[in-house]
Amino acid sequence: MHTPVRIYEIGLYLRCPRLIFFENLRNDPKKIDVKHILLHSLMLSISQKDDLEGQLRESLARLQEELPLVYEIEKDELELACRELEGEITGIARGLAGQLDLLLPCQAEVDLFSDKLGLFGRLDRLAAGSTPSLIRTGKAPQDGIWKRDRLMLAGYALLLGEKHRTHINQGLVEYPRQGLVRAVEVHSVDRARVLRIRDRIRQIKDGQLPDRPEDAPCRDCEAREICETRHSLASRFF
Repeated sequence: MHTPVRIYEIGLYLRCPRLIFFENLRNDPKKIDVKHILLHSLMLSISQKDDLEGQLRESLARLQEELPLVYEIEKDELELACRELEGEITGIARGLAGQLDLLLPCQAEVDLFSDKLGLFGRLDRLAAGSTPSLIRTGKAPQDGIWKRDRLMLAGYALLLGEKHRTHINQGLVEYPRQGLVRAVEVHSVDRARVLRIRDRIRQIKDGQLPDRPEDAPCRDCEAREICETRHSLASRFF
């Protein structure tokens, strides 16, 4: 029986297939990205449409107290991240204010699993009409959404579609730093590609070290050292 593939791993594969291989070997815990966790948690705290800025500021103060109880976070690092995010709240609230009808009401952090599809994951937000929504804490592209986001969205659409016995043809991607919520169509070609990537991830997890793509983001990669070591060892024998 095949090990199920996480939707997160599809995004990892699209960055570089070798990340799947090294993630599978990882024994040490991943470094916590405080800024990502803080902004992601802040977006999930939105529960009503009135006074969005006040709501976000209140949630930020609460998160500063609560997050150290959940994660092993350095106090100084968290305080710095809170100060930086506090300066962005007015812009975030102004940008999102007219788009809250897309997001609310919602269910936050919805766990999805399909034995049939061999996929599972935790969806950031399930908006009205069973619409999957991803929260992205980085920059939005000039138009549309990033390829990685499109295919991860298609993965969640597959899971939701099987659960509700229908096709989920639309999704959302939230880019809060730019105050954007972008609605996109989920195409059949994207759903099909998710399943092909799922199969490739399974092969990698079974021990097949993939080639490193020419456009791999090696400079800032957390697996760079072990990847280069493996490449050097392989070069000696082939």
